[in-house]
Amino acid sequence: MLVLRLIAFAVLVAIGASFFAYAVKKDRSYLEFAYRLLKYALILALIFGLFYFVERVLLIV
Repeated sequence: MLVLRLIAFAVLVAIGASFFAYAVKKDRSYLEFAYRLLKYALILALIFGLFYFVERVLLIV
């Protein structure tokens, strides 16, 4: 779980840096990168959450 928290923190820092870079340079590629990063991070979090849920359900039975 510590690794997942560190990854989540790194993703948030990268998204924040992308927004800052967009504010400074006005290049939309930074916003696109932030959107892609957020999208894939949410998909990965959903997959890990499903694995965690399945593990809990299988351990109960």
